[in-house]
Amino acid sequence: MVVGDVLDQQWESQAEVDAVLAESGVTMDQVRRWRREGLLSKDIDWSPQDYHGSVVRYPKGTCAQIRAAAALFKEKKRVDYVGLRLWRRGFPVNEKHWRPRLQKSGRLLDGFMPLVMRLIDRFNRDSQSETFHDRAAREFVKADDIVLSRVKGRTSAEKLPILLRVLSEVGTGEFHGFEAPRHRDEDGKVWRSADETVVIGAFDLTNAESHSILGKKLNLIELLPSGLDHVSAAMSMGNFACVADAPAEEIARARDDARNSVAIGLYLYEANRWIYGDGAFGLRFAAWIARKAPDALVDSMTLLMFRLRQVPDAILPSDEIAAMANQAREVCIASRKLEWLWLNDPRFSEILNPKRIKLAFADKIMLKLWQRELNALIVQGAEKPLIGSNHES
Repeated sequence: MVVGDVLDQQWESQAEVDAVLAESGVTMDQVRRWRREGLLSKDIDWSPQDYHGSVVRYPKGTCAQIRAAAALFKEKKRVDYVGLRLWRRGFPVNEKHWRPRLQKSGRLLDGFMPLVMRLIDRFNRDSQSETFHDRAAREFVKADDIVLSRVKGRTSAEKLPILLRVLSEVGTGEFHGFEAPRHRDEDGKVWRSADETVVIGAFDLTNAESHSILGKKLNLIELLPSGLDHVSAAMSMGNFACVADAPAEEIARARDDARNSVAIGLYLYEANRWIYGDGAFGLRFAAWIARKAPDALVDSMTLLMFRLRQVPDAILPSDEIAAMANQAREVCIASRKLEWLWLNDPRFSEILNPKRIKLAFADKIMLKLWQRELNALIVQGAEKPLIGSNHES
C-alpha cells in the first residue's frame, strides 16, 4: 500500500458526502451551518489536482456523523440536544456541547457529599425518635424521579431506610462492605445481611444467582460488595469539577468506558430475555439504565468512571471493555435471529422453544445434541427458503 492510499483512507470524498446528503435529505447549506455550530469538524482538506483545481475531502467519519445528526434532529430540533448526543456516541463536536454540562454535574457532585453528611449528623443529633434515613424514606416514597421509581418499586416501605443508608454511605465515600459477612450453611444456602439482601432486590439482581449457562453465572451478586466499595472509593476522591476540566481525550475515554459498560448489560439482557424472561440474569435494571438513563445520570456516570479508573483494580482496561461490548452486541444479534426463526418459522418452533434452549444450556452433552439438530435444520433451510426469508430477521 502506497502513502497516498493510506492518506485517502483518512478522508471521505465529496462524492461520498453527496451520497449521504441525498440519502438523508440534508443540504450542503445545513452541513455548513452544522460545522459553524460545532456539530461537525471544521477540518477540511483541499487537495490540489493536476489541471483540475482542487478537490475537497472531509475527515473520516463525516458521513456517519451527518447521518447521526440528521436522525437526531428528527427527534428534537435543538442544536444542544444533537451536539450532546453526537459527543456521547463518540463523534467529534465542539466542547461547548458537553464540557459545561460536565462542569455543572461535577460541582453538584462535589456539593452533594458534604451536604448529605451534614444533614445526617444534624438530624441524628437532634432527633431521638428516628434516624435520618427513616425520615428520608418517607420523603423518598413521594419523590417523582425516573430512576428512584425503579428502585423503590422493588423495595418495601420498612426496608427503604436500609437501602437509603447503604446508598448514602456509598455516595459519601463511607461504604466499607455490608454489615455482616455472608456465609453458607450445611446445605450450601447463602445467608446474607439485611443490607445486602435489600440492595440485591432494589437493583433487581436476584436472577443473577439462579440463571446459568453450563453451570456458569454472571456472578453479579458476588461482585456487588467490591463493586460498591470501588464506587465509594471513587466518590471519596471528590473534586469532580476538576475531572470535568481534564483533557478532552481523557474525558472521552471515561465516556466510552461508561457507554460500553452499560452496553454490555443491555446487549446481554436483550440476548437472553426471550429465553429466560424479563429478569434474565439480573440484568434488567442495568438494561433499563442503558435505555432510559436521564442526562444528569449519564453525565455523573462519565465523571465517576474517570475516578474509577484511578481506583486500583476497579475496572478493566478500556480496550477490554470495548471488546466485551462488541462481543455482547454480536451475541445479541445472533440471538435475535434465532428468536425471529422461533417466532416466524414453524420448522424451528420446537428446537428454539425457550424451554428447550434452557435444557440444552444445562449440560454439555445436551448442548452438543441441540446444536447438531439446529445445524441440520439450518442446512435444510438453505435448500428450502426459510419462511419470511425475504424480510430482515
